[in-house]
Parts: sequence; structure tokens; C-alpha cells
Amino acid sequence: VRVSTPEERMAKTAAIKQASEATMSISALRTESSTAAKAILSSGVDTLTSLSTALSTAAPYADISSAESAFVAAIGADVEKSNDVVDGLYVVVRDALVKAIANIRVLEKFIGLRVPQMEDGNNFGVTVQMMMSKLLKEKREQLSTSLSDTSKYYSSRADAIDKFNHLSKTSKVQTMSESTGKSTGGKDGDSNTASSNTSVETKTSTSSDKIDAHRVKALAALDAQMYCDLKFALEGMVDDYLIILDNFEKNMDKLEHPRGKSYGGYGSGGSSMVY
Repeated sequence: VRVSTPEERMAKTAAIKQASEATMSISALRTESSTAAKAILSSGVDTLTSLSTALSTAAPYADISSAESAFVAAIGADVEKSNDVVDGLYVVVRDALVKAIANIRVLEKFIGLRVPQMEDGNNFGVTVQMMMSKLLKEKREQLSTSLSDTSKYYSSRADAIDKFNHLSKTSKVQTMSESTGKSTGGKDGDSNTASSNTSVETKTSTSSDKIDAHRVKALAALDAQMYCDLKFALEGMVDDYLIILDNFEKNMDKLEHPRGKSYGGYGSGGSSMVY
């Protein structure tokens, strides 16, 4: 039987120590993730209350026709001014979407780090983890889509405003000219001359002196559509957040300890060693 050398034993000891330190580091990250997730869950009801209050304040119109009528009146003769109601709701909703997406990612990480090592049997808790992870992923992707869709509002509004014919259109034309010449037989002998000139012409034009009422309604309809999209996005987010909180409350034991608190496998919440 071959006896290992002192160098080999030292190398093996170092490898075991390194593996232990890596395991301890992952264990610390798992604990950190658990703390962050539980903080989100414990403040969940307060978060929902805050979002509902913000929505009722920022979204004063109950239906799209009321919003549209109010927006037509607000536009008046100044089609280029911002829609204050939509602007305010835009900020509230998009900030809420970003925060919710970030929180869901924390919860996804929490579950991912609690998945135990693969073994035969006793996997019902793991199935619960997988189902919850699937739910979180679906909700996060829906929120991300809402965030992306709402970002197009100002571009669409700018295009709608640009179609008003009564607004003056300004263009600038820059003209440059250069000339060279040569004179001979002067007092100082032959000489070359050169000159350049630059002129800028500004033109302002309008196609009509009258505001197009139909385009005013089109702009108001665009604002009202975004108002409803934002309102529905936040209402949907509140509902989804409530469903997530409810599922965590009902299944927290399985999510945190999928094979029971006494199980010692990696990722179980018991021993962090892999056997």
C-alpha cells in the first residue's frame, strides 16, 4: 500500500480547507439572502397599502371617457404642454414596477439557494419550490413587459404633436461661398487674394392657422390610453404582489426547509456540508 508523502497530505489538507471555506461563504450568502427575503415579506402588507394609496391619489379618473374628456379640456390651445396627470402616474407606476421586479428577484434568489442536493425521494418540498419559482418568474416577466411598453409613451406623444399643422416649423439653411483671385503688376508685384462668406437663413412656416380638433382628440386619446395602461399595470402588480405574499405565507416551511428542518443536506437550512 502506497503511503502518501507529506507534500501530498499537505495539499489534500489545503484542498479540504479551501472547500470548507467556499462552503462557509455560500452558507453566509444563503443566510444573507434569507434575511433580505424575509424583510420583503414582513413589510409586504405595508408595501401593498402604500401602493394602493399612491394609485388612488395619482389616478383620479374611474374610466377612460372621463380621463379623455378632462385631457381634451386641459390641452386647450397649447398642444405642446405636458399632461400633468399622466406624467405623475407615469413616475409612480414605473418606480413601483422597478421595485417589485427587484423584490421578486430577491425572492427567487432565496428559493434558489434553499434547493437541497439531489436525492431519491422526499422531493415534495422541492416541487413546491419549483412551482413557486415558476410563479415568480412569470410575474417578473409580466412586470418587465409593462415597464418596457410604458417607456414608449413620450415617443408616441411627440409624434402625435408633430402632426399638428398650426405649429410653426423652423428650418435653417447655411450657405458658404469662397472666391479666389490674382492681381498682377501692382506696387508690390503680383498677389493672390481669397475670401469666404457664410450666411444662415432661418425659415418659419405653418400649414394652417387653425388647431385641428380631431388631432386634439387623438392626442387626448393617446394620453387616456396611457393613463389606463399605467393604472391597470399598477393594479395588476398589486394583485400579483398579494398572490405572491399569500403563497409564501402558506408554504414558507416547504420553501425554506423542503425536506424538513431536521434534514442535514446542502441548502436545507441545516448543515451546509455535502455528504
